[in-house]
Amino acid sequence: MHHGRVLVPLLLSATMLPFDTHAAASLLVDDAGISDAHHCQLESWVRHTRDGQEWTAVPACTVADTEWSLGLTRLPGQPATQWAVGAKRVLVERQQRRWGLAASAGLGGTTHRPRGDDWTLTVPLTVALDAQDRVQLHLNLGWAHHAHVQGRTSGVGLEVALHRHWSLLAESARDADRQRSSQIGLRRVLWPGASVDLLAGQVHHQRNTQWLTLGFNLAALP
Repeated sequence: MHHGRVLVPLLLSATMLPFDTHAAASLLVDDAGISDAHHCQLESWVRHTRDGQEWTAVPACTVADTEWSLGLTRLPGQPATQWAVGAKRVLVERQQRRWGLAASAGLGGTTHRPRGDDWTLTVPLTVALDAQDRVQLHLNLGWAHHAHVQGRTSGVGLEVALHRHWSLLAESARDADRQRSSQIGLRRVLWPGASVDLLAGQVHHQRNTQWLTLGFNLAALP
């Protein structure tokens, strides 16, 4: 689990931001974990783009073996707030094996379009590539619908523990509109349950689509 990285970042990016699949927190690709039962967390990040700053907050809690989340995003120059609700459930636990599998679903819209026409389904798979669990591969496959566009989504992410407090993050994702985005960065653990992400990315084959993201992840007891 990446401090509760859940469907909402995927849904927000797939249907509202200029790139797709995330997932998490400020990541594009989701993992196969959820937060502990009866625990909550808050993920937030600011993404600097050519148009300005995008602000996102995603609180989430795990109840009845399902992680429930609500994401809110303000985009530069847009009066409406983007929202997304998500649910994620683990199908195969990683405790007794080197891999885990989960499923997530979500619904999104804006405060000016509250009925929620945007939706996504995602199946995240996480595989430990070494016995110490220092290198993890995350694979996503799903389907998303937004406005008049719908199609398959996919993503691959790599997480490498460099040091006790530092991890390397690298990932690439494809959205329902067949646009591919990639980003790379570092995660710094501040204390147990709290971390900061710094990521740089861009949409492939498009000009002036670079971004820089600063994220803060905080896990807390109920």
